[in-house]
Amino acid sequence: MEISKLKYLFYLTRIPNLGNIRIKALLNANPDAEGIFNLPKSKIRNIEGFDNVLSEVLITTEARFEEYEEEFKEIMEKCDRIGIKIAAITDEEYPENLKRIYDAPVIIYYKGNLSERDKYSIGIVGTRMPSEYGRASCVSIVKELSEYGIPVISGMAKGIDSIAHKTALKGGNLTYAVLGSGLDVIYPPENKRLFEEIAEKGAVISEYEPGTNPDKGNFPKRNRIISGISIGCLIVESGNKGGSLITASYALDQNREVFAIPGQIDSRRSEGTNNLIKRGQAKLIMNAEDIISELEYQMSGIIKKREEQKPVEINDLNLFERKIYDVLGDEPMYIDDISEKSGLSISDCLVNLLTMEFKNHIRQLPGKRFTKI
Repeated sequence: MEISKLKYLFYLTRIPNLGNIRIKALLNANPDAEGIFNLPKSKIRNIEGFDNVLSEVLITTEARFEEYEEEFKEIMEKCDRIGIKIAAITDEEYPENLKRIYDAPVIIYYKGNLSERDKYSIGIVGTRMPSEYGRASCVSIVKELSEYGIPVISGMAKGIDSIAHKTALKGGNLTYAVLGSGLDVIYPPENKRLFEEIAEKGAVISEYEPGTNPDKGNFPKRNRIISGISIGCLIVESGNKGGSLITASYALDQNREVFAIPGQIDSRRSEGTNNLIKRGQAKLIMNAEDIISELEYQMSGIIKKREEQKPVEINDLNLFERKIYDVLGDEPMYIDDISEKSGLSISDCLVNLLTMEFKNHIRQLPGKRFTKI
């Protein structure tokens, strides 16, 4: 968007008590942000959400233009200095699905590049302290989504969010991170390197202007953007409280599909996901294909055929790998069973299974189970 047009949209965001919803209503009535300030009071009153008081505030805003312009210039200079881009809700590059949600942010700040492919993305969230089962489940499903070319959206928090981003990047997949702070205030700070890699290969997004601290109240609002960009949301592992369930709630309100991975019935880390499934608010899934089968129609424009796996050449396997491969079948096997049947120690099995997974000879499933590909 041209700076001159963006400026007036920015002014609208500065007006007290206006907010995203009313600004969207104004833009629906008059797409030209500058022209909104010239609308007669009688027309403004007829727009949903506007009474006499708010209409009067809008038409008298011109008196504060000088103040708003100084703030606008300061933010633009900061964005230029640190490489932050801006997309307005009226811009083509603004994420298509996000435009349609009830309270979409009028302006988003981002580093990296936005892609039309984001309209096919899956939001993936979960606990900051996942179990080994949760970690393995997340890696397995994101790896499969990446093989199909389905983008992944998350919040760059510790735990499941970071695992989802890292797995997507490793698979050469598009991923966006949505922050609850300004893009110059990386949170958590230990994810600085991850932030940079996502910005290089995808995009890091925030509705908060540069300099905004990661205040606690920002994160629930941030979650509506994760679900808003996506066509469906997967809750990997979650207790009975937390941001993941807030994201699920937003997704349901936005008419998005919600998916959840079932956990052990006595696991606190899975109380939230199990209850979502129990109440019928989330569909139980065990792999990426379960997600794709539910969203096949919406995803028809992006799904790529997974590469055919070449038969494993026995000569490519060392002695230990061959023993392991011989005992594996199409049904998943636990590490203890592999060790017993192959005659190898558990530590030898783990080392060689890792190598075989890297070579795409086998696949690891949640719960330290393995199967041939």
